[in-house]
Amino acid sequence: MVLRGRCRCVVARWVACVVAVGTCMVGVGVPTSVGDPLPTPSVPVAASPETPVLPGHVVTIRAVVEQTAIETPAKTREWSIHMKLSFQGGWMRSLNITKEECQYLADTFWSGSAPDYFVKVESVSIFCDLDAYYLGEARHAFYSLDEAGHVQVRAPMTYLTQIVDSFEDASITELQVDFTSINNAHCNAEPWLAHLDDLLVVSHRSYCQWWPDKGDTVPTTDEPLLEGDVEQAFFDFERGTVGPFIDMPAPINPFTITPTPSQAEEPASGAATEAAASESSSASSRGLLIGVGAGAMLLLLAAAVGITWARRRTSRNVAHRPESADGRQA
Repeated sequence: MVLRGRCRCVVARWVACVVAVGTCMVGVGVPTSVGDPLPTPSVPVAASPETPVLPGHVVTIRAVVEQTAIETPAKTREWSIHMKLSFQGGWMRSLNITKEECQYLADTFWSGSAPDYFVKVESVSIFCDLDAYYLGEARHAFYSLDEAGHVQVRAPMTYLTQIVDSFEDASITELQVDFTSINNAHCNAEPWLAHLDDLLVVSHRSYCQWWPDKGDTVPTTDEPLLEGDVEQAFFDFERGTVGPFIDMPAPINPFTITPTPSQAEEPASGAATEAAASESSSASSRGLLIGVGAGAMLLLLAAAVGITWARRRTSRNVAHRPESADGRQA
């Protein structure tokens, strides 16, 4: 075991061995609910969030990327890459992140679905926890492994930095990158704690931690944060495969969404529609007035024709009426 960094701690190996033995005996770790589970967002977010997110909150975020064995929703047992984001809004009740706010964070920052991926959302006391699990080839969003056995591990720090910047007042207070079945490891980006080559039962484990309150600068790019040589146990326990980094299949990054042409033209289209409707209404009113006027004229004309016809008939009847014996018309 090698400890490097500004903090040099003495850690008892037997503790790590006991934990490792327990893990091997159990076989997997099943994600369990310790808070209030919330619906997981599967429909991709449609637009960038309005900022600032959760105004009035001072938000701290703990981020962890680690290997873990889990039971999947399909009831299979697989090794995954687990990424956890834990949001805290403050210790005062008025600053706590509510269930509704936690659901909003999940819908905004952790939407979408992909093969070999599932997510859990929980409101736990004063925390909002988002736990994402990547299986199979989706794990390569976090590590690359070449044919020579060199492995590099990263965290999606570009996206996490965008999340932090979307709040009124937020910061990452802890970042940890953890990997097993790795030896001859080293950390990049100057972490506060570099816990390297810790001996387990059949392999080694290394992790790097960044704590800003210890003077660290949390990385903001997607460059590898942990590197080393993969061990045979990595393949024996099917913890991963050879392959390069890939783009993270999920969640959907809402900050990369741009309005579609139809969305961009929607206000203009709405104005045009309103103008057309107004013009149509005006035209309809003019048409109605014209129609009423024409109808009135027709009625007057019909009345005049009727009166004239009636007068002519009356005159004709008078002219043809026979005279009586005294010379008067009957």
